[in-house]
Amino acid sequence: MKHSSLLKLLSVGMLLGMFACSHDDDESVNNEPNKEQQGGGEETVDNTAYNYFGAEIYTRETFKYGRFEAKMKMAYAPGCISSMFLYYNDSYMGGGKPWNELDIEVIGKDKNSFQTNIISGSSSSKVTSEQIHSLSYPVNEDYHVYAMEWTPDYAAWLVDGKEVRRTAVGDAKGQIAALVENQSLRFNLWASKETAWVGQLNSKDIPIIQYIDYVKVYSYDEDTKSFSELWTDDFDSFDSSRWNRGNWSMDLVTERTTNVVVVDGNLQLRLTKEAKNK
Repeated sequence: MKHSSLLKLLSVGMLLGMFACSHDDDESVNNEPNKEQQGGGEETVDNTAYNYFGAEIYTRETFKYGRFEAKMKMAYAPGCISSMFLYYNDSYMGGGKPWNELDIEVIGKDKNSFQTNIISGSSSSKVTSEQIHSLSYPVNEDYHVYAMEWTPDYAAWLVDGKEVRRTAVGDAKGQIAALVENQSLRFNLWASKETAWVGQLNSKDIPIIQYIDYVKVYSYDEDTKSFSELWTDDFDSFDSSRWNRGNWSMDLVTERTTNVVVVDGNLQLRLTKEAKNK
């Protein structure tokens, strides 16, 4: 995901401890993925009538290489981002720590596409490589299997078993070689004021839901160059030993732990609104 002003906003928010909603007792409040955005759109949405609430989950475990797969019906609405991504938890900290991230994102400007991205560099000097991938179907109308493969030699993105992008070591920006840190697996749903990137949020489109049927994680053997399944979560319930829920502010939303729910064998990430005068 290409990012601009949000990192500064969220980093300041973290330093001031500005988390706007309560969190579960077993969750860390200091593990915020300060996501930035692409584009320089000015905020034109009337944000006076509603408060908006998003959702995020992330693994307690971190991974060095692997295959990460999820069967999902992604959410779509102008101004919103529905995602699956890998993220080095200390990326936002700066102070010599690298930024490491691999993204799959449905952004609100086109329901028949999604964006992939690698982010490397540092919090103060990011290197990005966004690509938009067209699809023959609206992303929010049915389930599809999204996957990312990360090895020392390449990163690849797949949809329904078809590879749509591969970036190999030796790439012009040196991004694959720069992915050196263990990363958590994350899914989130939120809204941005960056209209040039995601379009204009309209409160009439909210609520929206990102549905996750299952998640599979595979380890990677560098000697045999093969993947082996580590675990599958079918979301018969929420496994708090495996997942944390996000509870931080992100641009136009606050990630609310209660917006992560399991219903009928699906995990739902919900983006909701509440009238401010209530």
